[in-house]
Amino acid sequence: MEEFNLKKVVTDLNNKKLAAIQNIEATLDTVCAETMLSLQIAQLLTTTENGNIGDTYGTHPAMIERLAEIAIPKFGVSPNKQISMFQSNPVYSLLQDILHADMISTRQSDDLPSISEDLKHSSEVIRGNAYPEQTAAKIRQIQGKFDSWFEARVGISPNRVVDVTSALVPRIEELYSNEMDHIRKNAESYQNQFIDYKNQATRGKEEQDFIDSLQSEEAAYIYGCVEYINLEMCHKWPAELTELALLPVVTIKEADAFKGLFAVGKHNISQVEHIQRKPFYQLLDGRLLFGDISNAYDVIFDELEAIAKKDNKFFSNQYQKYKSKWLELRAYEHLCQIFPKSDVYQSLCYPDPDKINAEAEMDLAVKWGPFLLVVEAKSKQFRFEGRVGDVGRLRTDIVRNIQDGFEQSLRAKRYIASSNECHFKEKKTGKLLSFKSDDVKKIFSISITFNHLADVATRLHQLGDLNLFTDKDYPFSICESDFELLTKAKLTPDVFLYYIQRRIELFSDKREWMGDELDLFSAYLDTRLLFDNLVFGEEKCISSMSFSGYSDQYDELMAFERGEYPDKPDIKLNLPPGTEQLFETLKDYDDDSARWIAFALLALSDSLLHKITQSLLNIGLDSLNNGFRTMTFVENDTVIVLVGTKIHSFDDLRSHMANKALLEKYRYKAKKCIVIGVKYCAGNPIKLFNTADYIEFKWVHDESIEQVLASIPKANITKKIGRNEICFCGSGRKFKKCCINRIQ
Repeated sequence: MEEFNLKKVVTDLNNKKLAAIQNIEATLDTVCAETMLSLQIAQLLTTTENGNIGDTYGTHPAMIERLAEIAIPKFGVSPNKQISMFQSNPVYSLLQDILHADMISTRQSDDLPSISEDLKHSSEVIRGNAYPEQTAAKIRQIQGKFDSWFEARVGISPNRVVDVTSALVPRIEELYSNEMDHIRKNAESYQNQFIDYKNQATRGKEEQDFIDSLQSEEAAYIYGCVEYINLEMCHKWPAELTELALLPVVTIKEADAFKGLFAVGKHNISQVEHIQRKPFYQLLDGRLLFGDISNAYDVIFDELEAIAKKDNKFFSNQYQKYKSKWLELRAYEHLCQIFPKSDVYQSLCYPDPDKINAEAEMDLAVKWGPFLLVVEAKSKQFRFEGRVGDVGRLRTDIVRNIQDGFEQSLRAKRYIASSNECHFKEKKTGKLLSFKSDDVKKIFSISITFNHLADVATRLHQLGDLNLFTDKDYPFSICESDFELLTKAKLTPDVFLYYIQRRIELFSDKREWMGDELDLFSAYLDTRLLFDNLVFGEEKCISSMSFSGYSDQYDELMAFERGEYPDKPDIKLNLPPGTEQLFETLKDYDDDSARWIAFALLALSDSLLHKITQSLLNIGLDSLNNGFRTMTFVENDTVIVLVGTKIHSFDDLRSHMANKALLEKYRYKAKKCIVIGVKYCAGNPIKLFNTADYIEFKWVHDESIEQVLASIPKANITKKIGRNEICFCGSGRKFKKCCINRIQ
């Protein structure tokens, strides 16, 4: 067998890429390059699922960019605008060859750290840091505040730029809708012609050539669609900005400014280093094409910000300050969507633990029961160059957006660790956040970034090559756009907090968990990112998992909000049937202990949550005249003890629960124990349980507990217990109707 040679594969792919470029260039010498670019964009953008332009097309935007690089220098070479399907179709596969070679080549950068290599690889295909309406809103709300400043300097205001860009999308959708009947009729005529020719007993050469070239009814239909797009529709695709359906109409000055900032044409393509940074393609007559609207908004924001930076005084004193305040306010609003508003604090100050008689600051905080969230919001830029191989810029931007905020949160943690009584104060309102340090059981450091950071937030454990997070202590980092989307789900505080916990734990897992924020969060809602909920049996030996497609429900949600999707998706945590009662009962108590127990229960597998719920129902219904009924479950480092009684008092139940929890935790050498008690009273409404508690501490040998355990008779289960024998747990029920599932 021939040995696999990666260098040879890369060389072959690059040779294939060069041949593909030459073939496309040769085609563009014989047909109009503008028409070819227009019809390829038309074909790619009309293959939509929900009718929205530029939302989710895999590799199509990147393929359009590569064609633009080749086609724009060829503008005006050939006047032939009549392009057949047989001329246009091969271009698609040739573009795939070019893209494939580019993607593989980025994996061969020996001098790049792995994270930088991965980002460069993904930049070859992935477009858009957020849904287009999210980025458009940022442009309006932040840069639009300075409309007059931008208009004076570049001839068009940010709000007007969004108006123009937003008008391009419905124009295309309307064009496609108006032409649909013509496309369908043309397609059906070819399909019917194919059927007629195929049914003929004898065929002439023309008829046979028609059958041989199209081969099937489906292919004939597709040919008819593409032919109409090629011959008719593609010529209507380019847009003249001054003719857009906008009031007031776009002026020539505004159109020229828009093109000068964001478009590439034959006149300036030699000066463009990255075609991705020019999302609009200018034809010789001044009309524009575009390939991906999400990327267009990203470029618009970055370009306008670059203009603002040229005026250092304006940028530092006005623009950046406003942008930072905007991000803090948005973070505050998102947190208030999850937590009670009274538990969320903003712009706080507190005694600096590192300096005498000095104050430190914190952007936001949330105190919910025994949990404290220390939140820093960073609005620094994440430069394009860092995503495409500039390691220095990449590291600097990660430090400014995540590492610096994490260091600030660690300072707050040091203050809490050094103080018995902790006091934080909102600078604007004087509102106090005060608590005893012992009352806080869990502190989460959260970094909210303005930019998406190209999925770096879910891969902090891979930044060791950049000398970042080398002590393996990580924050939960998320961009504002993704955070906004998370809050659109039905999120309770405990569910959100456990997501933070799991996201941070994944960094230290021996298995590799791969996925962007929305895919991981959507997978969490289905599985809580627990390995036992994801895989079974022999599959448990896998070393890595990749999550993609989980976030489709967010695509549906955004389509619903645009009015393009009929039903609003119900995005929420999915628990095993019936187990919701566990968490609803805990909400009735709504104290620190109940909140902590709910958080701890989320760490248990679906199968165990189901068993616990069913066992609690059985304890409440069973005869408990013989004292206490006890059941014990063990999973990983956690013991769950269920105790039920009918004849004992509530105080006796609590006392028995405490003793049993300590004994069972010790017996199984567990770190944590959840103990749940049921006091069954005939005639009273049955609650799933009446009391619960939680203990956690490191297991250490204790001779006194050893003696107690030795004195307690243990059920002899070394031999197989008969299904019809009395259960060993003391319930009085048959084994098959009691603990058989737990033992098996």
